[in-house]
Amino acid sequence: MIEEMYKNTESSYETAISRMMNDDRIKKYLGFFLEDPSYNELKTAMEQNDCDSAFRAAHTLKGVCQNMAFTALGKVAEQITEELRAKDFEKAKETFPEVTSWYNKVIEEIKKVI
Repeated sequence: MIEEMYKNTESSYETAISRMMNDDRIKKYLGFFLEDPSYNELKTAMEQNDCDSAFRAAHTLKGVCQNMAFTALGKVAEQITEELRAKDFEKAKETFPEVTSWYNKVIEEIKKVI
């Protein structure tokens, strides 16, 4: 079931299982991901046109995604992080809907397995 969640979110179950050793541990960290505030902080910062806060939140989200092996979400989180690092807020605004779409997909799939 967890392996299917990773597949459905274009993520790497193989990487996750190699890091966390078993599905019970992955499930535990999936629960932590649901509580992670970085996406909501990114959303708020984007709404407030706050490039610096958006950068910090995007960078945190990118790291969390890399730790959890959420490949597709991590890729767009990395993209928006780099756009914000370069202070290209207009480009980041174009990327943000893709971040939101992948984030919502991951959350939806996590809720199916927890």
